Amino acid sequence: MSYEDKISDTLTKIGAIITRGWYSVSERPERPPFGKELEYKVDELFWGKIHLRNEGDLYVLVISKDIFNWKDKISQLKVKGEIEDAAGGLLWLKEDLDNLEEDMKYLKEYLSSLKK
Repeated sequence: MSYEDKISDTLTKIGAIITRGWYSVSERPERPPFGKELEYKVDELFWGKIHLRNEGDLYVLVISKDIFNWKDKISQLKVKGEIEDAAGGLLWLKEDLDNLEEDMKYLKEYLSSLKK
């Protein structure tokens, strides 16, 4: 099973829907791709992208459906991935495939708890 397939399987395990499969991304149209992305959605809680660099670095973009600033929530988050950026409704995590499932489950539960 490819690395991309393992990522896709991890997302579907937590109940995510892949809304757009893997596609190449580059800085500009004339430049060679530096990575791949897929787009996903988790219930009515959040959506985003999984970004896989050619060198193997894995990033997760989380866009919350409910409007709040992730920057205000950083101290509460208990994710194993490294928080790269948080602003407005956007959260970027640098992840490891071994922790992806656990962190995505955690974010799903965390955002569900905020709705209550």
